[in-house]
Amino acid sequence: MTKSHAIITCGIDMNEYARLFSYSPLSETTCAVTGYNGSESPSLLIPETAPDGRTVVAIGDRAFMNQASLRAVTLPDSIESVGVRAFAFCVNLLDIRFGSDCRLSSIGDRAFMGCERLTVLRFGHLSRLSSFGRSAFAYCTRLRSVVLPEGLTELAPSLFEGCTALEHIHLPESLTVISTAVFSACGALRVLTLPASVKVIEDCAFAWCGHLTDLRLPEGACLVSGSAFKECVALTDVLKVG
Repeated sequence: MTKSHAIITCGIDMNEYARLFSYSPLSETTCAVTGYNGSESPSLLIPETAPDGRTVVAIGDRAFMNQASLRAVTLPDSIESVGVRAFAFCVNLLDIRFGSDCRLSSIGDRAFMGCERLTVLRFGHLSRLSSFGRSAFAYCTRLRSVVLPEGLTELAPSLFEGCTALEHIHLPESLTVISTAVFSACGALRVLTLPASVKVIEDCAFAWCGHLTDLRLPEGACLVSGSAFKECVALTDVLKVG
């Protein structure tokens, strides 16, 4: 996922292209995209406006689930939410593209679960993004690097569970809760410094992170579950930093 891309529409009639998608009204002026009815395509440009004039503000639940041919998706600035399992098991999805003014605020449960070819997630410029659902990126087995946005206060349960290639994660200074099994079975994770804002680390948050050798907790009160580091066989010391 990259910060912004030029959207090339040469030769595309966007009004006709928008008719290849299906929609569900959300209000008199807004709607969600619920699917794509054209021929299989490796790249989709989600329209900002539906044929009836409604603004597209959401990707509906399961809208593109299991679309194995999909390799890239561009979301318009109008998008505010990505629904439950919206892109789950799109096993060849490599790139989700956002504009610099994207209004995205929430990503639903299991939205990108099992997207095996995603390697990098860059959310730092999405200042409105404040909610990730349970297991949103679980079992993205090639995911190596993640930057999360400032303002995020909680990592949802199992958010990156089973991301076995994850090596680098930038956590926001606003973060207070690392929920159950967030980084469970992230076997490539070796070093992590938690921001000073973290107050709670829940059950199995880092369980089965077999190569984690250096975890630095914030100075001060932090409630840590007894199973938070279950089977972290390489972790010999948990350090506190000021």
